Amino acid sequence: MIGPGLLHVRLLVVALAVPAAIVAPVFTRDVEAVRQQEILRYEVTWNGGRAGHGDIRTTGDGSQVQVVVQAVSDGILKAIVEIWSRIQSTHSPKTFKPQQYTFNMRSNRLASELVDLTFDHKKGLVNVEKRKGDERENHSEQTNDVYDPVTAACLLRKQKDFSKPMYVDIYDGKARSRLFVSQGIDDHVQVKAGAFPAIKLDLRLVKLTGGDKGDVGTACLWVSKDPHRIPLLLTSSHRVGTIRFELVQVER
Repeated sequence: MIGPGLLHVRLLVVALAVPAAIVAPVFTRDVEAVRQQEILRYEVTWNGGRAGHGDIRTTGDGSQVQVVVQAVSDGILKAIVEIWSRIQSTHSPKTFKPQQYTFNMRSNRLASELVDLTFDHKKGLVNVEKRKGDERENHSEQTNDVYDPVTAACLLRKQKDFSKPMYVDIYDGKARSRLFVSQGIDDHVQVKAGAFPAIKLDLRLVKLTGGDKGDVGTACLWVSKDPHRIPLLLTSSHRVGTIRFELVQVER
């Protein structure tokens, strides 16, 4: 039962920071556009009951953009398993090339996990360091136009026009995936942060490498119909029920 929930959290981060999970403002290639800070706070529900909460903090100083995503389980999910996760990602504000990506997860029942990616664009390599429980792994891989999940989200969110289907290739240190994005019907969305004119996006995540290649999952994402493209709501249904990520507060 936990697996699908964690999958949707990943979809959220990837997508929001179309990826929307709790993501940052839209960054253009204008360096001045990233001299700011934004915090987006979200609540997660599972079949209508509270299951978690988190936030996305984005800062920029002109030389790099840093995004920190944190989430914890609570409510009905915490009664099953306690999960704390933190992702920190940095990328260039001009080229959107990823620089560093770190995923850290701790739990009272699941093995602790750490994934650290360092991108070397001159050599076309990414150094991968992974730890899960007592297991350790360190290696390098060739990279060709791939992004970490958070930078992929920021790249997609800068798009002004979603009328044409698009995709972005993602690498999280475990597998390469492709996120397909297509526009649905424009709508008005009511969330705890307020009512917003919104653009609906249909998301589909496909795993490209590994023994279980193929469709991972689908979701619907609503982003604000303005230049900020703030992720407002993400929903996904699975055999275990409906997962819903909802914007609660925006701080600038």
